[in-house]
Amino acid sequence: MAKVHIKNENKTVEIPDGSNLVDLEGKSNVIFACKVGSCGACIATIVSGAENLEPPNETEKIYLDNFAPGENKRLLCQTIIKKGEVTIEY
Repeated sequence: MAKVHIKNENKTVEIPDGSNLVDLEGKSNVIFACKVGSCGACIATIVSGAENLEPPNETEKIYLDNFAPGENKRLLCQTIIKKGEVTIEY
């Protein structure tokens, strides 16, 4: 099981390895609106553990390049955790 530490909630959620982080819905206060990577409601900063995430897909790259430039930003609805632990802040 992978662990997602949600810094601003002081909470850890376990999800299966290889899961999309949209699985945090209902287990955290992260807002997931469109779930297809177009609205940006679920944008978060990866505080640590980025190496445990799959690289951004094309949908996420386009959104981040246009609306959220900078390091360590991800759309949680498009992000897959391979295994291990990651810390996010939204």
